[in-house]
Formats: sequence, C-alpha cells, structure tokens
Amino acid sequence: MKIRLIVLLSAALLMSSSAGLYAANGDTMLFHLKTGLKHDDAQICVAYNAIWAALDEGLKVKVLVDADAINTFKIGWRGKDDIEDYKIPENLRQALAGQFSTPINKVPKTYGQFLNQLHDKGAKFYINSAFLVVAKIEDQLGTVDNISAKFFQPVSLKEMIRLRTGADYYMVY
Repeated sequence: MKIRLIVLLSAALLMSSSAGLYAANGDTMLFHLKTGLKHDDAQICVAYNAIWAALDEGLKVKVLVDADAINTFKIGWRGKDDIEDYKIPENLRQALAGQFSTPINKVPKTYGQFLNQLHDKGAKFYINSAFLVVAKIEDQLGTVDNISAKFFQPVSLKEMIRLRTGADYYMVY
C-alpha cells in the first residue's frame, strides 16, 4: 500500500511540475491562422483560446496571420475590422474564467479586447506581407496601414518559413 501511495504521489508531483517545463525550456509554439472569420468564425475564436492556454503554460507564442485570415483584420469602411467588436459569448467567458482561474471581469468581452490581451500577455503577431499585397489590402510589402492591429509585424515568405521551422510546436487554424 505504501509503495502505491509513493508512486501515486510521485506521479502527481511530476504532473504538477510539468506546467513549468515549457517556460524552463523556452519552447516556442507557432499558431498559424489561415481561415477568415467570414468563412468559419470558430477557427479564429478557438485559436485565441488555445493561444491563451499556451501562454499560460509558459510557452513563447508566435502567431502567423496568413491567407484568408488576413481579411479578418482588414480595416473596413467603418474604420474597424470584422472581429474587433465581435462579442465573446457569455458562456465561453465563464468557461475561460474557470479554466484560467481568472475573475470574470478580467476575461475580455470582445475578440478585439482578447487580441490585445494576448499581445499584452506576450504573444508575438506576424502577418504575411506578400498576401497583403496580393489581396490588395496593402500597396507595398512591409506595411500594415490597412490592418487594425498595428502590432502585427509584416513578414516575407522566407521569414514565414523561418517562423515555421523554428517552432517547437505548430497548430493551424
């Protein structure tokens, strides 16, 4: 009986200390956002939740906005993007508060607030500069004049490849 208890306690200690493993190792996780809000709102919305979880686990988080997802952050005729005022459902806010042991008043109410919170927590955001030009969102490479999140760093195709090959973990949405 004592051996079982020691084994169980050892396993519990190992599992509880594993949360800090990523921070100690400096592992990087790349989230590749490719699906636009208009085509499937669940993709980007779920990605934000996973980004928060990765940050909470101590991973270095990089987010590459690419393909149709770029259109989600394009400034429209109202001077805003498609997701900025998109409300987070209250039941999801409650679930996030519980999962992250965060008071409900600290959980964002809109995805625009959520994006800023993820950036403030340390997530680094990159955007495919070539696709911005191809999609006629920007006139020249390296600009984000027509993108709502000014902290998005435009990257070249080669830089995108380095982001992908330099990541320890990779998720696509």
